[in-house]
Amino acid sequence: MPAFPTLRTGAVAQYPLDRAAGFRTQTVQFLDGSSQRFPLQGAALRRWVVSLDLLDDVELGAVIEFVEQVESAFFSFTDPVTGDSIAKCILAGDTFEASLQNEMTGQARLIIQEIL
Repeated sequence: MPAFPTLRTGAVAQYPLDRAAGFRTQTVQFLDGSSQRFPLQGAALRRWVVSLDLLDDVELGAVIEFVEQVESAFFSFTDPVTGDSIAKCILAGDTFEASLQNEMTGQARLIIQEIL
């Protein structure tokens, strides 16, 4: 299984890092207007918005190549906060931005979602 590339510093993300965890729930609406919610899985699913700045052309090329390689396939990602390796992740949404203005000024932004 492919793994998200690390930067030359050894990190997989830079700060500020947007990180969230959420539960999938089901809501049942009753005829009297009340409702009941219950979880569809036991653990929260994690999501990261990874924004990378000041990348050189090699680092930016590795990120672009990785995105083209995995497209909608599963890959592993190391949580930058906890250091845990999450085995089943996907690229979420259609948002992948990458640009290289000058030398050492590459930027990339993508969303990674954990899947059960």
